[in-house]
Amino acid sequence: MAFINTINPVFGGNMNQLNPTLWRTCRALSGNTRIRLLRQIHEKPGRNVAELAAAVGIGRSDASQELRRLQSRGLLRSSRTGAHLVYRMEADPQVKSAAPLLKALESALSDYPAERDGEICEIAFGLAYPRRIAIAQALLAAPQSDNELGAALRLPGFAVFSHLRILQKSGFARRQNGRCHFQIPAHPLAKALVRLLPPA
Repeated sequence: MAFINTINPVFGGNMNQLNPTLWRTCRALSGNTRIRLLRQIHEKPGRNVAELAAAVGIGRSDASQELRRLQSRGLLRSSRTGAHLVYRMEADPQVKSAAPLLKALESALSDYPAERDGEICEIAFGLAYPRRIAIAQALLAAPQSDNELGAALRLPGFAVFSHLRILQKSGFARRQNGRCHFQIPAHPLAKALVRLLPPA
């Protein structure tokens, strides 16, 4: 996975306020089946639950549950066509983070092959927990050691180590000279997520 070495160009002008449920959206996007469903909808909008379930090889009830979860995060719109609910990738205007994240997802699904969809899950999982968002915010401010992060965020050492390891795996952090630095993976979703992170 490639990385962007500087964070400044990503922010541009004013940053959006952090949606208090951003980590929940990231958790929804960390599921492989949900990303496969999104790809199917992206490639052929307006499919119903039965068609989507068959396309990804899961049961209708499971597909319906996964689609509702994505819809609850503002990333899908459903409408009724005859006896069926059909889905499209349309942002819910009441969810502030939905539009930029959906734009990033559509970019990734258009530009990258399905074999790289796992990167979406991995990047999203990096920020799929409130404490990891807090650590990311702290590292955005300045590189820090594990002990400094633990003291600033009042986290035990094992928790800091565990969360940093996940942030490293997802591409948001790297270790250098005993300190942890923030970095941005060169992926549309990662850039969009960072824009939604205000300074600590």
